[in-house]
Amino acid sequence: MITVDIDNVMGWCNPVEKRIWGITQSQALWLVLAAIAWFIESYDIGLVSVVLLPFKTLFHLTGSETGLLVASATVGIVVGVVPSGYLADRLGRKRLLVAALIWYSLLTAAAGFSPGWRTVLLLRFFAGLGLGAMFPLPYTLLAELSPKRVRGRVAGILDAFLSVGYFAAPLLGGWIMGRVGLMTGWRILFFLGGLGVVYGAILARWLPESPRWLMAQGRQMEADRVMSYMGREAREELTAQRIDPRPKAPVGVLWSKPYRRRTVMLWLAFPSILFVFYAIMNFMPTILVKERIDDTLALEFAALIMAASIPGKLVEAWLVEKIGRKAVIVSFTVIAAVAAVVFPAVRSPAGLIAIGMVLAFFGVSVDPAIKIFSAEQYPTAIRGTGVGMTEGVGRLLGGALAPYIMALMLSSSGIRGSFLFIAAVALVGALAVLAFGRETGGLVLEERVRAPRAVKAL
Repeated sequence: MITVDIDNVMGWCNPVEKRIWGITQSQALWLVLAAIAWFIESYDIGLVSVVLLPFKTLFHLTGSETGLLVASATVGIVVGVVPSGYLADRLGRKRLLVAALIWYSLLTAAAGFSPGWRTVLLLRFFAGLGLGAMFPLPYTLLAELSPKRVRGRVAGILDAFLSVGYFAAPLLGGWIMGRVGLMTGWRILFFLGGLGVVYGAILARWLPESPRWLMAQGRQMEADRVMSYMGREAREELTAQRIDPRPKAPVGVLWSKPYRRRTVMLWLAFPSILFVFYAIMNFMPTILVKERIDDTLALEFAALIMAASIPGKLVEAWLVEKIGRKAVIVSFTVIAAVAAVVFPAVRSPAGLIAIGMVLAFFGVSVDPAIKIFSAEQYPTAIRGTGVGMTEGVGRLLGGALAPYIMALMLSSSGIRGSFLFIAAVALVGALAVLAFGRETGGLVLEERVRAPRAVKAL
């Protein structure tokens, strides 16, 4: 692991006086670094929707085989994301983030050498282990590096880079395959994903560890050095709080009072809301082709639809601090459900794109709100574990199982039945947050860890 003297790295910044987006220059740099890492990950994930079209032509995939290919990386993500939270609490957020980025970038590049779709499926599963480990880390780390006043805004800006990657994958895929052909084009797209290995070294050098995690480990001197670049507001918030040590059995704590109710709520809401995103990202090109749109145009139209989530997340980043997490999550999700009901009734390409953009604007742009909402439910001692478990359940139900079912539904029930399914699942998430969620906007990140008597601190 590369280490660095943060004083030398951040020496060009005035950590207190100069601000960007309401945060210090140092915090803005950390935000951009984490955002680019998420952009690389989202490009990697977005490749699945791009290669479905050439793979169906080249390898004559059935509906079941399509579902397996779509689900392969997501199953790996589920397997990888659950222990990642525990490891992030034990080993540190930054160390795991860098290792995960290098892991999945190498396996993505290797997929470009695959002789057929089954090898891609296998490599996507193993790449998913790293993708899963990576998923909760940027917003968990940035939440712990940001003052409470702007945590939601930071999460929204950070998450917008995910949408840029999801937008770039089909756009770049259509451009490359339109020029070099299907067989060569999909391989080039996977090779480009290998560039994340280089960026891993950049993150290792420039991104700091969470001072909250360092304090929990008793590494106060290192924490103080990071805090000196966080600005007075964030530093005062952090030094005024007591950071409890990690409990011996953090998973058990998640199911003790008062966290049990929060955990149940998140395990209902997170996969339901996440499913809207997976449906749009993985199946929109296929759905547009079913509506008799040319393959290349379908990729470009799908990119345009996904692009609507970029301004959507920036709007979300503003609203989430103005009206609160719950209001944004519930309202955005309900509007997305309505758009999903309307989508099958539209016939013109322009209408499909317009309703698709509404669906993406609200259905995908709600993601940073539910993510920061999840991170704010738990104190530092169990945050990584809680977020990791929530992401694991979300990726299993919302990202692997439900899309597999949707692939079969597209073959059997058509577009109308599939989109009614999307709407119904989204409403489950909205109702869970409305009924059981507690507003966390503006709250401090710490509270005493109320562990069961059998769970003792290390």
